[in-house]
Amino acid sequence: MTSRTRTPQINRRTQRGLSLVELMVALTIGLFLLGAVGIIYVNTATTSRSSTLESQMNEDAALALELLQQQIRLTGFSNVDASGNRLFPGQAVRGCDGGFDDNTAVFLDPASPPLLSCNGGAGPDALAVRYEASLLNSQTVTDAGGVQRPGNCAHEGITAWNAQAEGAATATAMTLADNRYYIADDADGTPSLFCQGRTGTGFGNATALIPNIEDMQVQYAVTALPSVGNPIPHQVAGYVTADQTANGAEVLGDTSINWSRVAAVRVCLLARSARPVPTGDNTLADVGRYIDCDGAEQTPTDRFLRRAYVTTIQLRNMRPGLPSDYELGGDPWQYMYDN
Repeated sequence: MTSRTRTPQINRRTQRGLSLVELMVALTIGLFLLGAVGIIYVNTATTSRSSTLESQMNEDAALALELLQQQIRLTGFSNVDASGNRLFPGQAVRGCDGGFDDNTAVFLDPASPPLLSCNGGAGPDALAVRYEASLLNSQTVTDAGGVQRPGNCAHEGITAWNAQAEGAATATAMTLADNRYYIADDADGTPSLFCQGRTGTGFGNATALIPNIEDMQVQYAVTALPSVGNPIPHQVAGYVTADQTANGAEVLGDTSINWSRVAAVRVCLLARSARPVPTGDNTLADVGRYIDCDGAEQTPTDRFLRRAYVTTIQLRNMRPGLPSDYELGGDPWQYMYDN
């Protein structure tokens, strides 16, 4: 009997492919899902990038404010001699609206008007602070001979010198810190907080400290003008600019305002992001809108984030002022008028 091999029948139904309609539906659904994922990714990346740039801006501003706070709090610091007299009783703070003419000019010449003059222009302010530097209140710097010295704002060592010509009580050599802070562009064209500090009889290099700081506006808390029979000069009469502090006539109507009556310093820094941020769903004006140091709304369209940061620092080493020794017919607060 001959065996007959049966060939299995192939089920044509199981091998049937997708129809054109099914394929189009699947592609449509896939493209929709892919587009949705893409949109979510782009929005997330945009938000993440903006948040990163904003965080960096906040950090730059915080570092700049902390640095200035530390320096301004030292303003006027001085050790005393065996009789309790300050070794450095000279003027300790001075500023300029729009910046200094020369950041390395002599702070003050007792025999002539101040030499640290202002350029008189608009733009960021400049601030100079002075104090007796020591290894305890300054960052230390080791010189080529292995000697540790107090450092200036640029971390350059300060050597002792005869500072009597600039307000020291005696000719005994002292390490006088004299740091000038201002805004300028660094080598890459980035607006930055700069400083130039004394290294002894001369000044060191101009040094960029914190990048992405576009503006610095400074106001000074000025105390009330003392008078004979009413020697209470500690009440703040108002906040004024550097020009008003030097020239007077704009606070309570008096014309004798001077740097000896500065009790605190208010600093406003305008920081910006390191790079432009993506606009996302926002307009250029919405992205760039900010309030500047004068309280005015600004809407630049360069896509940089900006924010103003304000702090007020009390001059602890300069307040309260003490009257001079009693003198018959004299005014114990005369030094407040003369400085």
